[in-house]
Amino acid sequence: MKKFLKILKSIIFIAIVIFGVIELNNIFMRKSLSKPWDMGNKIGGFFNETEDYNAMFFGSSHTYCSFEPLVIYENTGVKSYVLGSQKQPLQITASYVKEALRIKHPSVIFVDIQSSIYKIQEDASVVNSYSDYLPMSKNKIEMIVKKVPKEFKAISILPLVSYHSRWDELKDEDYNFDKNSYKDYLKGYVLLKGQSKDFKKDIVQDKDIYLNSISAFDEKNYLKENLKAFDEIIDLANRNGVKLYFVKTPVYDYNLYKKNINTIENYLEKKGATFIDFNKFYDEINLTKDDFYDPHHLNVKGAEKFNLFFIDYMKKEGIFQENLANDKAWQENIKIYDINKS
Repeated sequence: MKKFLKILKSIIFIAIVIFGVIELNNIFMRKSLSKPWDMGNKIGGFFNETEDYNAMFFGSSHTYCSFEPLVIYENTGVKSYVLGSQKQPLQITASYVKEALRIKHPSVIFVDIQSSIYKIQEDASVVNSYSDYLPMSKNKIEMIVKKVPKEFKAISILPLVSYHSRWDELKDEDYNFDKNSYKDYLKGYVLLKGQSKDFKKDIVQDKDIYLNSISAFDEKNYLKENLKAFDEIIDLANRNGVKLYFVKTPVYDYNLYKKNINTIENYLEKKGATFIDFNKFYDEINLTKDDFYDPHHLNVKGAEKFNLFFIDYMKKEGIFQENLANDKAWQENIKIYDINKS
């Protein structure tokens, strides 16, 4: 009996510690609610959604600044969601695809290859961005163990390690925050207006670092990890009976990436995977510099041009059909979007 009580007390103690750590994580973790980069709403909001999606988009910021689920819905009746994070490594994208297919049932998914055509230097902000709002699950644990760099494993499972210095910054919203309140009417899209100051002046910050990251995309271990991630995503799509498109969304500095994109395109072709480089349709989309927020991301004006072209392209592919866009909640979101984009 004494032994049983001792074990029971140990279990209760461990449970209290775990509960306390979880609560501290929730308090200290940045909520990321400031638009347009409110990733708490965009990633966390996905896991609060109860409805299913016909299509989903995955990848880095190139994905969430390019695809507009509300524009797609208004023109096709197809419901979709963008699930991505800044500088998201492709192997992490594979984990995102796995998690999404565990709880949703899209018939088609689109994965932007951006993170495979330049070498991402992961830092705490990148890791926190893709790990903070991903619910704890077997998949997340496997992601942390196998894919997160060794020096960042602690902060990916215990965000309070990364955010402990926020003590003086904590507000009432941190103590009273409910993760169930995460919600994004844009369904993961990041709405950018106009252009960044540097882009207007043709200034490229950290140009040498930027160019080196592009030239280092095929370093042996880095390329090997990305090719393995492509294989994982292809396998996930096949096992779940999901149509898969790898894509490259439009970028202003396309020529810097062109050779790298061709390398990835050749690999995907050998794997029998479908790849579409939408940069080859600049003239058809009618893109100009005014359509880009910076060299890498479309602004809302450019995104609308791209999405209308993308919709027509997918109709020709037989992916998007004409359905009635009569969901009142989505229609209300479209009205809000039309106001906020202007």
